[in-house]
Amino acid sequence: MPSLKDSRVVHKVIKDYLMITLGAVIMSLGLLWFLDPYKASAGGVSGISIILRNSLGIPLGLSMMALNLPLFLIGIKMLGRRFGIRTFYGFMMFSIMVEFLDRIVYRRVLNTHSYLLSDPTGIKVLSDLDPLLAAIFGGVLLGAGLGLVFRAQGSTGGSDIIAQIAVKYRVLTAGQAFMLFDLLVISAGAVAFGNVGYALIGFVALFVSSKTVDVVVEGLGNTKGLYIISDNWEPMNRRILHEIERGVTILHGQGGYTGKQKEVLFCVVTRRNIYKVRQIVVEEDPGAFMVISDLHEVYGLGFKPQKEIETPL
Repeated sequence: MPSLKDSRVVHKVIKDYLMITLGAVIMSLGLLWFLDPYKASAGGVSGISIILRNSLGIPLGLSMMALNLPLFLIGIKMLGRRFGIRTFYGFMMFSIMVEFLDRIVYRRVLNTHSYLLSDPTGIKVLSDLDPLLAAIFGGVLLGAGLGLVFRAQGSTGGSDIIAQIAVKYRVLTAGQAFMLFDLLVISAGAVAFGNVGYALIGFVALFVSSKTVDVVVEGLGNTKGLYIISDNWEPMNRRILHEIERGVTILHGQGGYTGKQKEVLFCVVTRRNIYKVRQIVVEEDPGAFMVISDLHEVYGLGFKPQKEIETPL
């Protein structure tokens, strides 16, 4: 009979792998519907595959798999077992989903419904779509899918592995490695297609996908962190605790110019409570100093649980 902890681990593993699979499907739709038909290479291994497909006719999924496998074999030596397994599953599922959707679902099952096909000439809406819009929507789908993969602590290989290698040997930082690799791929697309315009829409797709990943992984910043400095901090503290029912931490500070001791109130509230806190502060001390900042991730009592379940795979 499995223990409660074991059942939670199994549930977490199943949930993570389902999320990676869903992410791979969404990324595949972004490639097939928007990026590949308009030759919008957004960097990474998928960007190289778009160049190969439109230049040499090599299938997207097969080229992605062929490019990722040697990178994975090189990178597995420096990656942990857990990350390695999820990386392998991630890029294999991404490659398989691209081929499955393109070859089976589109061409055989849905071939009578042209508006569902990946060929933009067979889709009335997409055939009239501006390449810039294609890059934006493709970037959104690509970023949304990749964000789900990252949330499941997975990876789709490619740029991730290259970045890990660069960091290990201290050649570049992870951010620099991503930027350089994507720049080379997008530039290669412009050369292969003979038009700098393809590079421009590739950069748009890359920018949109990067921002979408941030939103999916970190959220929209629904929570806010507040720092309040006031001599009349005590009634503010009481009112926030009782009227808004949020915890407040009292920090002991010192004025840099005056050298006087100052009490600083710190609290975390949702966006809808910001106005209430500001109203309390203004009523108690119109001259109070207050800083409001976005918080993407908040863990602990009243928010997300602090500890995540460790899984072996």
